[in-house]
Amino acid sequence: MEGRGYRFVTWLLALALVASVLGAMAVAVSPPTPTEPYTEFYVLDDDGDAEGYPTNLTVGQSGTVIVGISNHEHRDRTYTVALALENRTLTSRTVPVESERTKELSVSFSPTDPGRKTLYFRLYRGDNASGPPYRRLRLLLNVTETSR
Repeated sequence: MEGRGYRFVTWLLALALVASVLGAMAVAVSPPTPTEPYTEFYVLDDDGDAEGYPTNLTVGQSGTVIVGISNHEHRDRTYTVALALENRTLTSRTVPVESERTKELSVSFSPTDPGRKTLYFRLYRGDNASGPPYRRLRLLLNVTETSR
């Protein structure tokens, strides 16, 4: 009786081993599931870091940041980046980005009024900045009077 029990357990383990090998092969040869299309939109300081943003400026002083767009939409895309200080648009640029590529733009701005200001970065799909933005970011600024 003990021999039959060992034989049964051996066959059971062999079947489990074959099933696991077949399962691993099925996973290995099946094509990867494509990810949902998306776009990364980010802002870095002028050294390329996610810190040290020019947030404390004086009136008329220029600040520079890097705006990045990574296209994971599974096709080439054209985007428009618009920069606005409070409700005033400062600049707007059309940027073509190939599929699975990243473009980074150096963008400068200069506040004209003192106070707490919000710098808006808006990303639009297509070649114009109309309608609601696809992605948006903001940077809070503290603008002081120029020293005399």
